[in-house]
Amino acid sequence: MADDLAPSTPHTDAVVAALQAAQIVVGRAEHPEGGGWQGEPYDSTYVPYAVLYPSPGVPDGSVAEPLEYLDYSAQINCWGATAGQAETCADQVRAALIGKRLTLPGRRCYRVQTPPGSPPIARVDTPPPPEYRAVVEIAFRSQAL
Repeated sequence: MADDLAPSTPHTDAVVAALQAAQIVVGRAEHPEGGGWQGEPYDSTYVPYAVLYPSPGVPDGSVAEPLEYLDYSAQINCWGATAGQAETCADQVRAALIGKRLTLPGRRCYRVQTPPGSPPIARVDTPPPPEYRAVVEIAFRSQAL
């Protein structure tokens, strides 16, 4: 029985852990260390990376257990020096998450899904040099054990 509202932080931790296990460089709402240009732009290696923007989660349930579930969602921006790098990073993020059941202490997770209609790859010119961003949106529900 769920007595309290489930915190969203462990859900975010599970998403980050899944991405790191897939060897994706990821930051929580900020540019991660080790991602992007590794020196001077165009004269060094560019390491594609992801930035996770989590939602606070939305509780749901029945009259008897109004806080039994937490509906979690997040946007993951995948960055590359080219559109191809951003797209490949997004493919890797989807492969690491979509259809998977993440592990959270004291909770059972439904499979991670992606809602339809994600934005297309976009070129971001500011600040220079330009980078490309692909967006992966995810959502899943967890239930108290």
